Amino acid sequence: MESLALQAVGTLLRQACEKFTHAVAINSSSESIEFTELLSRARKVADELQEQGIGNGDVVGVLGRRGASVIVAVFGVWLSGAIVMLVDDGLPEVRRETMLNCGPVRATIDCGNALRITLRAGPGAADEGAVGESLDNEDYAYIAFTSGSTGKPKAIIGSHTGLSLFLEWQAGEFGIGPHDRFAHLTNLSFDVWFRDALTPLISGATLCVPDEQHLDAAGVREFLRQEQVTGLHLVPSLGKVWMSGPAKPEPIPSVRLAFFAGEPLDGALVRRWQEFFPRCQVVNLYGPTETTLAQHFYRIPQSTAAGIQPVGQNLPCSRSHVLDENRQVCPDGVVGEIHISADHPSHGYLVDGRIVSPFVGICVDGEQVVAYPTGDLGRRTDHGDLEIVGRADEQIKIAGVRIELQEVRSAIQSHPSVRDAFVCALEDRFTKVIVAVVEGDATAERQLRDDLKGRLMSVMVPSVFLYLPGLPKLPNGKADRKALAEAARSHLRHRAERVGGTGLEGRTDRSVTDRLERIWLTVAGGGAERVTDREVSFFDAGGTSLTIVVLHSEIQAEFGVHFPLVRLFEHASFNAQRRFLESLKDSRTSTPDARAAVVGNAARARVLSARRSRRLQQAHSSAGLEKD
Repeated sequence: MESLALQAVGTLLRQACEKFTHAVAINSSSESIEFTELLSRARKVADELQEQGIGNGDVVGVLGRRGASVIVAVFGVWLSGAIVMLVDDGLPEVRRETMLNCGPVRATIDCGNALRITLRAGPGAADEGAVGESLDNEDYAYIAFTSGSTGKPKAIIGSHTGLSLFLEWQAGEFGIGPHDRFAHLTNLSFDVWFRDALTPLISGATLCVPDEQHLDAAGVREFLRQEQVTGLHLVPSLGKVWMSGPAKPEPIPSVRLAFFAGEPLDGALVRRWQEFFPRCQVVNLYGPTETTLAQHFYRIPQSTAAGIQPVGQNLPCSRSHVLDENRQVCPDGVVGEIHISADHPSHGYLVDGRIVSPFVGICVDGEQVVAYPTGDLGRRTDHGDLEIVGRADEQIKIAGVRIELQEVRSAIQSHPSVRDAFVCALEDRFTKVIVAVVEGDATAERQLRDDLKGRLMSVMVPSVFLYLPGLPKLPNGKADRKALAEAARSHLRHRAERVGGTGLEGRTDRSVTDRLERIWLTVAGGGAERVTDREVSFFDAGGTSLTIVVLHSEIQAEFGVHFPLVRLFEHASFNAQRRFLESLKDSRTSTPDARAAVVGNAARARVLSARRSRRLQQAHSSAGLEKD
């Protein structure tokens, strides 16, 4: 295994294409690509890049959304000898440019309707000096990003050997092969995309691509059933939304593997998951981007224990150490910070053209070891499994996306209406929500939200803003974090009480407006308290691309209607959704043809144009479904 893993990832893909030739590599409603065609298309991309002088040590930005064209582009970049930088084209333009400027990006590939290669001018692109030389290493495979405490995303250079080692390990450990069909659900810009797309492909399995950018719970189940999907990767918060469907689900027997990662995995979710997928082995993965994808795994037994599940044992060529504040190994059962030592980690952060190492030297049993301090707190069980119990810093995960709260705070404080701010994350209905306690002009909140939407991933924009005349301080002048967190918690609690006490529950004559408002208040987040602004967008009211799936489910249940999720993106404001629901109500007494014209159907939604999908995604993209 080790000798195979030392190959570049592009070589693994090429070998798979030559071995499985006419088997289907990628399948969607619009096209079916065999492995031999995948190789042919990738070679064409590589040839075009090399003709334009792109090759070893150069970085190529691949812009798009999940699908066959992105996979072709990534494969082609590697065949050319260049380095991949994945950039989700649904991210705000400012953030896309920040990412592209983090490294010497010589060219970009736009994966729209047709692959378009563009040479890039700007910082690093025309500089043939030290910046370009710093990336002249055959093992540099990709540049991935995480949230950064400085207010900018961190660029991490991933390893060919580390990535190929993981891909071959996952395929071999779980018997993934030509008999499998994997759902391709992960968005771009994070390293998790690589395992989601590439583990199936190097194994000869078929990658099944859903058409809709954001599938609702019923749509996902239909997709998995129709495509006879056998495996998938996802984050727990997304799984929780999917499981919020019918009380007695119709089992889907084809799914045999589900890899959860990016957030704590609760036993209650696993038990619910097993009701939907009775033949499925649930696997909990854990590991930060810095150490190359996951470095821990745990096969969850059918008799699932209550509470947060362990992350289990290390992968081969990886070791983890639980250390106290003096960097001494903690006894089993004692909580400490987790340090991971991997034989093939990332190469470090790319900062101003230099490689900066995130690793530290530690002494374990008298041996000097280089390891990555994860910031996660954990402990060893009596059986040697690793359990995660929290964080040692201000880093959180929402929908699997790793977020530095300091980055969110920095963005808020840069707005002219804000004098000071405190940011925390609190548990909400389906996942954590970010709450911002602000000292500043409350009347400028709409402008502040708009500014943040243009600079941050949507999942990073606070769902709730609480304005205070002044932030409480400790005697030493520092912010009283405990008091601020309690104020945020109290605000959420009182809001929930106000929502629960609207007095609408027992009424049978409620209007569409009343019923829709109650759903918004329970789903969107603290921002929905401003539903008095009937033109406010669901996303401006605190909703996200995750909670809009819940909104869709609850609207359908409340009003007894069925329509594609994409309709809520097309009708994003409160008034637009109210008018849409009233039109559905009116259509019940109209002719079948009129009803069809109003309601539409899922089949029509799946063939929406790429232009519309991209426009909608710009409004609500959450940067990714899964993140380590």
